[in-house]
Amino acid sequence: MEKLPAIQHIYKQTASGPVFYAWFACMHTRADIVLRREEAQGVQLTEAVRNKLRALEAAGNFYHPASELSVVNNARCGAPTVIGADLFRMLEMCIVYNRVTAGYFDISVGSGNYAPGTLACVRLQKENSSVTLGRAGVRLDLSGFIKGYALDEIRNILEAGGVTDALVNLGNSSVLALGDHPSGNGWKIGIAFPSAAGGKKEVVLKNECLTTSGNHTAGRRHIRSPYTGRYITGVRGVSVVTAGGAEGEALSTALFAAPPHERSGIVRHFEATVYELNGI
Repeated sequence: MEKLPAIQHIYKQTASGPVFYAWFACMHTRADIVLRREEAQGVQLTEAVRNKLRALEAAGNFYHPASELSVVNNARCGAPTVIGADLFRMLEMCIVYNRVTAGYFDISVGSGNYAPGTLACVRLQKENSSVTLGRAGVRLDLSGFIKGYALDEIRNILEAGGVTDALVNLGNSSVLALGDHPSGNGWKIGIAFPSAAGGKKEVVLKNECLTTSGNHTAGRRHIRSPYTGRYITGVRGVSVVTAGGAEGEALSTALFAAPPHERSGIVRHFEATVYELNGI
């Protein structure tokens, strides 16, 4: 088994108690974790979080040829592929979110010969935990969902460890805040976009997730329209605050992709605060 480098961390005793801060690379980005815990437990919990994130990468990394998701994407059309619990659950959730967002959240949008409704050919079988792609050329991409799902799994790990106050930041686009900052109520988070007032909008999170989807700089494209298959262009972005990370990723992506007149119909399926930045 690959030996991982030691967790990089800083630990301090403050007037309000211990503060543990750690960081490491994962999911093609950086993870930052702040815990109000003693050093030994902070290291233990952070290692558990890193191990879970690595397991999720092994399951759902679109870009790694050995991931479970790549095996699914390369399977023969119509042939079932047995998958693990995390990947099955992610695919199951994505199919539901596709339906409640009027198709604007769609993990199949990068498929060959894509057309709206392509995701309907993905069949899940709970009895043997398998997935079958019923059309040639279908490619499923969880890049816009996996970090949100990861936040929910991290919350489970931290709460099982007795943590009530914590901040987890995955690449600045997926943030989990539990309880309070060591010296304040909740956690103040800045959402950075070029056209927002002052270049940043600040929100306070408490037992919530903040997820962001969009193009952070002009000319940089991340998300395709599920109705055209083309990348959405322009300097645009949507951030949402939700109870869970998975629902936040689906909602922010759908709102980014949807035209203005469709957004209210999507939001009504969620309990969320929406920050439509950059003139959206």
